[in-house]
Amino acid sequence: MNQGLELTSARLRIRQFAMRDLDDCLRFRQEVFGLDAARASVQAWLRWTVDSYRELAQLGQPPYADYAVELLSGGEFVGAVGIVPTLAPWAVLAGDASDSRLRPEVGLFWGIMPAHRRRGYASEAAEALLEYLFGRLNLRQVVATTEHDNIASQNTMKRLGMRLHVNPMPEPAWLQVIGKLENPRSG
Repeated sequence: MNQGLELTSARLRIRQFAMRDLDDCLRFRQEVFGLDAARASVQAWLRWTVDSYRELAQLGQPPYADYAVELLSGGEFVGAVGIVPTLAPWAVLAGDASDSRLRPEVGLFWGIMPAHRRRGYASEAAEALLEYLFGRLNLRQVVATTEHDNIASQNTMKRLGMRLHVNPMPEPAWLQVIGKLENPRSG
């Protein structure tokens, strides 16, 4: 995503965070992740995130970052999606025990505020990001990861068309279930 670029779907706008989003970010961390982060800590993260949009664009790097998800009608904050670098032993997870080296993949994540769940917002926001990643950046593949007990996230992965894989190793917790989706424009 270039500086200032927005993505829209039928009901949502995906946009870069701004410093005015501090209160929403505090609520998001608490309600979605159960983190009681200090205001100053979240403010520092938000400043870093806002600065990273510009810095990554200037360096011609992938738009790894978190993005705000809001309703098109009214602009209410409903959650976040993002693009993250993900290092994992992908060959081992695919069944090749002989290759445990870490390799990078582009990861996709989402989190929706509890009051807005079960409305398809996670899938809709992730689909908009996938369209950007596959259509504009021409990525070969995107992954998403979650815990064994996060059935809602696994169902979102399935709705996105991801093929789910189970990590045979118990750690790390965030890498227990892996969703993979290849660019449908490939091949």
